[in-house]
Amino acid sequence: MNPLRPVALIAAAAALSACSTVSRLNPFDGGGNDAPVQTAPQDGRQSILAFEQQLTVDPALAARTITVPPAVSVAEWSQPGGTADNSPPQSSGAGTLEQAWRTNLGAGSNNRVKIAAPPVIADGRLYFLDADHRVHAVSATDGSRVWDERLRPEDSRDRVARGGGVAAGGGRVYVSTGFGFVAALDGATGDQVWRVQLNAPLQSAPTFAGGRVYAVTNDSELIALDAATGAVSWNYQAIAEPARILAAPSVAIDGETVVAPFASGELVALLSANGRRLWSDSLSRSGRLTSLSAINDIAGRPVIDGGAVYAASHSGLLAAIDLRSGQRMWARSFASTQTPWVSGEVLYAVSVDGELAAFERRTGNIFWVSQLRRYRDENDRRGRIAWTGPIMVGGRLILANSEGEVVAVSPANGQTLATGDVSQSVFIPPIAANEHIYIVTDEARLVVLN
Repeated sequence: MNPLRPVALIAAAAALSACSTVSRLNPFDGGGNDAPVQTAPQDGRQSILAFEQQLTVDPALAARTITVPPAVSVAEWSQPGGTADNSPPQSSGAGTLEQAWRTNLGAGSNNRVKIAAPPVIADGRLYFLDADHRVHAVSATDGSRVWDERLRPEDSRDRVARGGGVAAGGGRVYVSTGFGFVAALDGATGDQVWRVQLNAPLQSAPTFAGGRVYAVTNDSELIALDAATGAVSWNYQAIAEPARILAAPSVAIDGETVVAPFASGELVALLSANGRRLWSDSLSRSGRLTSLSAINDIAGRPVIDGGAVYAASHSGLLAAIDLRSGQRMWARSFASTQTPWVSGEVLYAVSVDGELAAFERRTGNIFWVSQLRRYRDENDRRGRIAWTGPIMVGGRLILANSEGEVVAVSPANGQTLATGDVSQSVFIPPIAANEHIYIVTDEARLVVLN
């Protein structure tokens, strides 16, 4: 089993090229020469993150029954977050975690590059950007090959690059890349429609909505491009922050409002027509006790649902913000690198410490907390496990982890209902469509579960 992947990227010397200006910081992996071994103390001391978060169930909510809205038939997951607002409905399906089929999606992670963005599904095809910057299109029903297109520049001095992802819409696939360009491909053939070179690599995955493509560069600049031509419509420069989590976040869009997450912990709402800032908030926390916990990155996607924005930062803040005014509705100490899931009156989120919690979306109070597996060896407390998700399928919360385990959890009480194993590490959030769960492993294997 592969060791836990690096969770943060730190800017390296300026002499390095733009596509390679990051080095690794991995607080959990003892397998590399550049990463110190860290194990939990053996004297009974508590985790710093667990101590600071202090997740306490509200007794009044513990007695209430959580009602999950009905599942719907979902045919597409066309954006990295499912929909442009990153709040897709729960998909119908069994959620039994039995394997239906699997296929190869190209080059997976290695010591130099990592895959981080989820696949998308549109027009019956699944699209994925592999570690070699090749876009793969396969049938979403059986995995048969449709086409693949390599986007790595032949004349670039950089042989590898981190970052990027895909989004789909209007018969096209939009690709952001670690080589610093955004491209549009024909969804049926893979033929390139346009390519635009920007001033910095892109770690984020793109979002397509309202005739525009949005992506954030490694310099924390949000770029809005015309989807038809690739021309830059406008840009917004946030606070540049070199320390970030190895992920591929994307913006959330609702109507004329774009909500963008940044590595500094900034959450900014802008007008989609011209990029005018409407409001901003900071999800950073002061007084952190370790250098790792001081990384403020919003690595998960902000979610817009019911007139509110929900987002979490790595440094330990989960907040609900009024979309129109930018005023906080509530905030809780909760460190996460994942996208929250909103269902009915409940928000579900998993912490960096493997705590899956159900929050009342109106107040932020807690219905229940379930501790997922934290270590490869729970007795010796060695080998930290990273969880990704959740999504909801067939009335069950689905999560996967760095050990290749997949779990289905009851949204009513946090009990595990089913387990599965994809045999390889998983760091990319699952997606759901066609009554199936699609999981991409760190070796770029697509595993489809019922």
